[in-house]
Amino acid sequence: MELIAIVLWVVAAVLFTASFDMLRSVNPDSRLPFFFGKPPNNPPQVAMVRLLAFILFLVSAWIFSDAYGRAMGPLVIVIGALPGCLRNYLHNRRVAAAEGTS
Repeated sequence: MELIAIVLWVVAAVLFTASFDMLRSVNPDSRLPFFFGKPPNNPPQVAMVRLLAFILFLVSAWIFSDAYGRAMGPLVIVIGALPGCLRNYLHNRRVAAAEGTS
């Protein structure tokens, strides 16, 4: 059962990171919100990818929390969301630096 949870978690983390990459590609010179807010260009595919990632995160967290205890579920969601958040942070930092130099 843990193998299924690991596979679902990896797929969810990749999809979540890909959703930020999709937003970055259509908003190369705009700051992007992390979770709440609306970017200037927001294709509907991003919402569907994030919804799928969220569902997969919840299923994997449920399996992990059954196997390893209640605290493991939220922990794996946070750890899985970190790469996407880091890429978004770096994008916003690059945009802010470009705005400051011009």
